[in-house]
Amino acid sequence: MKAFVVSYGDLAKLIDEAKKSYTIYGPVRKGGSYVFSRVDGLGDMELNYNRTILPPKKFFHLPYEVLMKFKLRDGFEIEAEAKAEPIMVFGVHPCDLNAILRLDEFFSRKFEDPYYLSRREKSLIVVLNCRGAKDEYCFCASLNTGPIAEGGYDLALTELEAGLFLLEVGSPKGDELVEKLNFPKAEVEHLEAKERIKAYAKNTFHRRADFEGLVPAPLDHPVWEEEAKKCFSCGTCSLVCPTCYCYDIYDEVGLSLKEGIRVRRLDSCQLYEYSEVALGGNFRRERKARLRHWMTCKFGGAGGGRYSSCVGCGRCISLCPAGIDITEVASKLKEVVKYA
Repeated sequence: MKAFVVSYGDLAKLIDEAKKSYTIYGPVRKGGSYVFSRVDGLGDMELNYNRTILPPKKFFHLPYEVLMKFKLRDGFEIEAEAKAEPIMVFGVHPCDLNAILRLDEFFSRKFEDPYYLSRREKSLIVVLNCRGAKDEYCFCASLNTGPIAEGGYDLALTELEAGLFLLEVGSPKGDELVEKLNFPKAEVEHLEAKERIKAYAKNTFHRRADFEGLVPAPLDHPVWEEEAKKCFSCGTCSLVCPTCYCYDIYDEVGLSLKEGIRVRRLDSCQLYEYSEVALGGNFRRERKARLRHWMTCKFGGAGGGRYSSCVGCGRCISLCPAGIDITEVASKLKEVVKYA
């Protein structure tokens, strides 16, 4: 693996070089929060951010997209093309990177989704490793999805000291970009410094999660009723989650009834209509059933029990209007599972 030592000014040069081939997106402040937004340069970004409202998933699994256009004339005409522009997403936290890698697996597991994959193929991800927990909501360390990325990135940055970064190359695309800039190569001392930062960072997390053995989750535990009384079923948790992939597909037909579009839109299993079927049947009519389903998915249901689909970013906790905490629910369930 190639590694370099770069200054803040070098990072600005990296962005300028990338702009020749990519549209650049990075974390910017929006009120008291942060969002990934288009930027012109490094100075537009806020690198010391805790988390963005929406994860970088939004660039690949779009909240709303037109899959195809169709026309009814002498026959049935379809216009469907997976279009994507080259983008660089700069400053992605390791937890969000791991979420993208899990989405990569989902969208190519049994059926390759051309829309998602075309956007991923034209993207370049620059990870910004965390020197510690960003706030009290982070718990990636207990799920091994942070605070340092172990792979899957194009480029990775670790701040060794104020204004000095270790830049590691993780893919041919990243290598192609960096080789034009003649950055000084990293020495052993810089790699050792990163390892010390990694060891320190793991001990800064106060919130932890243990999901092992929670799939299937105990169905009749009183915690579901307790949390459901607080839950609004608003769907915020799944809409801000970096690994939730559920969507709805429907057709919109024009007034002439001769043309229309097929749309894909993000959906949430927390919404009543999500599990509604023909003639008004609903498999998860009760709020606690929907809450339980979503959390079981995060515990490992979505990963087939092989891994948790939660990456510990803390968005669902920090943004939940009811104050529901998935780590506290898991802790209560573990007490039952432990002695079962």
